[in-house]
Amino acid sequence: MAHRAARHRPRPRDAGASDGGHGRRQLPRLLPPRRAADPTLRAYFRHLQGAGWGTGGPVEGLLALEATGPVDGWPRPTPRDIWVFHRLLDLLRALPADTRYGKARTALKDAKLLRVNNPYRCETVLEALATLGVMQTPEHPGLFTRWTSAVERDQRPSTKVEAPAPLGWWRAADGLDEQLVARLFGHLKRPRQEPPAEAAEPVRRKPAAGARAKSIPGPPAAGDVHAVRLREDLWTAAYCHEVKADHRGIVRGRVEYLDLLSPTPPTAEQIAGIGFRDRRNGERWQSWVAGLGKTTGVTRIAVDVPAPSHAQPLPERIPGGQASDLKHLAGWHFPATPRTRTSP
Repeated sequence: MAHRAARHRPRPRDAGASDGGHGRRQLPRLLPPRRAADPTLRAYFRHLQGAGWGTGGPVEGLLALEATGPVDGWPRPTPRDIWVFHRLLDLLRALPADTRYGKARTALKDAKLLRVNNPYRCETVLEALATLGVMQTPEHPGLFTRWTSAVERDQRPSTKVEAPAPLGWWRAADGLDEQLVARLFGHLKRPRQEPPAEAAEPVRRKPAAGARAKSIPGPPAAGDVHAVRLREDLWTAAYCHEVKADHRGIVRGRVEYLDLLSPTPPTAEQIAGIGFRDRRNGERWQSWVAGLGKTTGVTRIAVDVPAPSHAQPLPERIPGGQASDLKHLAGWHFPATPRTRTSP
């Protein structure tokens, strides 16, 4: 049952604009029924962007903490990581006084300090520092300075500003909260010399033309099995339970991984008698995916295959996505496997 729409109350022009991060003012609307977030999909986005704080705010942080193991198993920064972090802070301190977050993000990307050097990852770093309070303003503090509500953090200088407060209001003239930097990161002492960067992984030989799954043409259907290429030297397979078209006519298949890892493209004979592969935490998982039969690396290898039995019922929550996501989401089902090292 949808909640009653909130009554729109005009605000003064100088109070900022709430645009939900999409560059336009959002009008009042009915809220959708309560939805549960899919932890695997959210973890995938965190892997791509570095945090995934986004519009979900504290919910994203809670999901990230729930997905972590004991503190003893958390990754520790290397000397190179610490050196890069101090270089990042130096870069922010040296920006011209009128610099806002957009140009700060560009400067960080141009410096090529981050291993994953794209605008999303650079903005995630700045949002994290601002949310803590390292990059804040007196009117728009970070959470270590003062608790702020989601509504307050959603205030922006104009509808053209995508970043929430405090980052959306920050200028380089506001500087960094050096006391908070010392409090949170003072134990990370800057190395005297620049540590060497991690060696790049050797390039592997491209797969030969013959190392491809033999495709069976035709529209997707229930009982299909699709080979999924994880790397050029590693494959798995996904079973399609049913196929439906949504209200826009997009055809999606409800798929589930089979318990298979193979260094070569799997065949119909190879998947005979194989059961399903659950998540590593033991939960059953399925997804509605579009693009079956149209996605590179996802190839139909068998048809009319009876569904293997499963001791668990259907998942309560079945997310949607693309067939291309199957390559990345497999990491939450299969243990890490050594990569095949070959020379170029």
